[in-house]
Amino acid sequence: MFSFRTPLSQHPLTTLLMGSMAVLLVICIVSYPDQAFQASLQGLKIWWNIIFPALLPFLVLSEMLYAYGFVHGLGSLLDPLMRLLFRLPGVGGWAWAVGWTAGYPAGAKAVAQLRNQQVLSRQEAERLLCLSHTSSPLFIIAVVGVGFMQKPELGLIIAIIHWASSILTTLLMRFIHRMRPESQPLRTSASLSKSHQKFYQRIIGQMEGAHRQDGRPFGRMLGESVTSAVQTLMMVGGYMMIFSVIIQVLRIAIPQELGKYILNGLLEVNLAAYTLGSAAFSSPVFQAALLSSVIAWSGISALLQVHSIMKTTDLRFGHFILSRLLHALCAFLLTYMLWSPLHSLLQSSDSAMSALCTLATNPSNAYDAPVIADSSSLLPLLTFISHLPIWAQASMLIPVACLFLFTLFILAQTVGRLFTRG
Repeated sequence: MFSFRTPLSQHPLTTLLMGSMAVLLVICIVSYPDQAFQASLQGLKIWWNIIFPALLPFLVLSEMLYAYGFVHGLGSLLDPLMRLLFRLPGVGGWAWAVGWTAGYPAGAKAVAQLRNQQVLSRQEAERLLCLSHTSSPLFIIAVVGVGFMQKPELGLIIAIIHWASSILTTLLMRFIHRMRPESQPLRTSASLSKSHQKFYQRIIGQMEGAHRQDGRPFGRMLGESVTSAVQTLMMVGGYMMIFSVIIQVLRIAIPQELGKYILNGLLEVNLAAYTLGSAAFSSPVFQAALLSSVIAWSGISALLQVHSIMKTTDLRFGHFILSRLLHALCAFLLTYMLWSPLHSLLQSSDSAMSALCTLATNPSNAYDAPVIADSSSLLPLLTFISHLPIWAQASMLIPVACLFLFTLFILAQTVGRLFTRG
């Protein structure tokens, strides 16, 4: 009756377990209707006020830029850098930039799109998903650092560690995949062509070919882009509401001291970050390490959102879970390793910024300046950004993504010239 060859999602024990949990959840909701309604409403407010306006522009623009061939043209530029660092095609640079600026699950959406178009092999897409599944810098710096911990520089330290541990995890997954190589990895046209054309001609050629292959007129492409983005965000909102109810029910059933940290950390990253960031810890390093690992893990809610996006592909969810565990472990360890040097570096930067602000300010108005950098704040601008409406914060991420892509472009061109000369 029970066969271990059956996929886990179709195993009878899994069906029995999930059905029992669903019945238990319904009983708890009926028993505590007021708490369940308030929890669901809280999840809806967070989704509507924060998640929806922050991710919608990135998801729509990602679909449009892919249809117009921008991603393919970018891939031909970033190919030397991406293959040198991660053994990935250059088109992965777009998913990397989207994931590191918009946060999860925008990176997973970009990776799934590339995999469905057969631009990446399965192992390449799994490594790229590991690299691009990160939290938004606005969430880490503005929300966690400024809002929860009241210290922007600590949010910046956690963000740096978050990105560094993501790169380290991707390199570790690369070695894990090397032990089980694919029989026939895909090769993209950008990687196969050793064209002697100038780089701008190569970009235009890639963009024209991809746009011609897509073939959709602008009106249809825009409508389908908005529809796809809204469908993805509706899925995200549904998961957030369901997990808000589950967390509230478990808080009632489990003692608060146990559930306050463990349940939030396992299930939902926003509640976990708020609980850890606003708590009083005797060791700030341990607090930052816990926050780094929780943000790297991203919570079961975000993992299931990625799982829903991955259903259209052949990517393995077990490998993704392994990458999340490795990312959380690397983030925890790197926090202890990099805390002292980063903290010292930021303190010295604060002193330099204070001196520059003093020199640049008119002496007669120096003492009336509304914002002056001091030793307790690295970037006073972060406090201002954290109080902006969420649509304004999301719009500020678009030039950040462009700057990130421009930096990758410069590095890729440098690497390409070095290899050409060699």
